[in-house]
Amino acid sequence: MITAVIIIVMVVAVAVYMKLPKFGRIPTGARLERVINSPHYHNGIFKNLSETPQMTNENGIWSMVKEYNAATNKKPLVKIPSVKINLKELPADKDVLVWFGHSSYLLKVGGKTVLVDPVFCGNASPFSFSVKAFDGTDVYGVDDMPNIDFLVITHDHWDHLDYETVK
Repeated sequence: MITAVIIIVMVVAVAVYMKLPKFGRIPTGARLERVINSPHYHNGIFKNLSETPQMTNENGIWSMVKEYNAATNKKPLVKIPSVKINLKELPADKDVLVWFGHSSYLLKVGGKTVLVDPVFCGNASPFSFSVKAFDGTDVYGVDDMPNIDFLVITHDHWDHLDYETVK
């Protein structure tokens, strides 16, 4: 009986947690109509314009996860060297690329400022205790950003889209 109660409480807790805004929501109304009318949406899913193979080894996803977890070189042994500059004072007439770690970077090209895949929360996961940024790649935050002309989100994965940063 106690096990059943614990399982029920855990299921309810997960269901409530998954309703948080950071997980998005199922499209409805006009948004759902746009999804359905997308030329890339077929049979209930989006299709890439070109075939994209899965990033798993020939033995499948669980074998790949096991292999990754067994690896010993997953994290840098020392702080990644970085130099923090004032992004708000970047020259307007120069093209610049500033990498923030993993997938996040800022481009100044042709007088336009583009922010790509901003993740400034310190982790690439919905859980603050997992998938931490490497030391040295987390020196910038939202307040450091200059005015942005374009925000590019390449895809909706936690390591490319941070709800709090975008908000």
